[in-house]
Amino acid sequence: PSAPAVEKQKTDNSSFFAPKIVRQPRKKAAAKKPAEESKPTPPPFKPQPIPSAASSTGEIVQQIFIWMSVVSVLAIILLLRILWTNIASFFESKKQQVCSECHWINPAGAEFCSKCGARLKPWSSVSASQKKWYGKFGWRRNPFTLDIMPNLFTGYQSQVETVLEKIYQKSGHIMITGNKGAGKTTLLKWLADKLKDDFHTIYIPRPTDDFDDLLEYMATSLKVKKTRDKKFSIYDIEAIASSSNKNILLLLDEAHEFTAEFERPLRSLGDLNGVSFVLAGLPETVEKIKNLSAPFYDRIVEKVVLEHLTAEETRDLIKKRIENVGGEETKPFTHEALLKIHDLGQGVPRKILKVCDWIVTDAIRHDLDSIGETAGAGYRDEGEKR
Repeated sequence: PSAPAVEKQKTDNSSFFAPKIVRQPRKKAAAKKPAEESKPTPPPFKPQPIPSAASSTGEIVQQIFIWMSVVSVLAIILLLRILWTNIASFFESKKQQVCSECHWINPAGAEFCSKCGARLKPWSSVSASQKKWYGKFGWRRNPFTLDIMPNLFTGYQSQVETVLEKIYQKSGHIMITGNKGAGKTTLLKWLADKLKDDFHTIYIPRPTDDFDDLLEYMATSLKVKKTRDKKFSIYDIEAIASSSNKNILLLLDEAHEFTAEFERPLRSLGDLNGVSFVLAGLPETVEKIKNLSAPFYDRIVEKVVLEHLTAEETRDLIKKRIENVGGEETKPFTHEALLKIHDLGQGVPRKILKVCDWIVTDAIRHDLDSIGETAGAGYRDEGEKR
């Protein structure tokens, strides 16, 4: 090769074996940034866990429980309020007295009825001495109150037999008359209890101003179901009577208070098959109904008068009253005292009870162990005093 070529070759070989120096490029100095105000670093983001179905159900149950607790507390408060109102009404009603003779409402402390004058509470209070006197004869309470006790009904045997005979014959209506205190109401209530197995017995204490009220009361007594807006008619009663194996016996008290407005639908009711009446009223009831409605009067097939008890029936009345409160026979009354009581009471049951009450009160005042022939000395009827 030529000389220039040899020189070039040497140059190339020397560069091959000579170490290579690698120069790092010079880094440029970072430009200074102007100082900036420091900013608060936001907190790192943390993803919230997705609530599970179980936890959601638990919260719903908890909310339901809280609401149920609130509703329960409110319901309890409401029930307690209703209970308190009923209790207050009950005790308030006990503060009043209803006259057993005329059914007039009187104040609690009244001794006599403000309408008819009957004694309401023969013993308005019971002292220690009175309780001690009771204990001598085993009495639990005063036997001679004016309360009507049908289970103790006494006397009028022939009249009662006549009434029962006509009722079972179903031949027509019956009228019972008598003076005040003769026992008309007691007899009607006694019939209602005695005949309830053979008849649908319904006792009506007095005529109503609205005859629909009577029909409603009869339907209730017969346990007839009805819709809220339905009103009973006479024909509904007829359907009940015809579909039942027992006749309807309506026991109507205070018949002397009948009016023409009450009598007309009552007559229609009495014309139905399976319905019969027993009326009871003062002696003037006969003439009043005869003048008020001759057709209705013609439907009465029997008239019974309750006049007075015999001396033996008076004794039986006193005996039943005493035994009803735990006593024995007619103690402490002697035979002579019973005769005296019959005379003073004129054989009228209510008057007999009033006489007995007066005599017992006097015996307690004098601490008597026996009531003899001087019983009732100084007695005057309370009605006459007033």
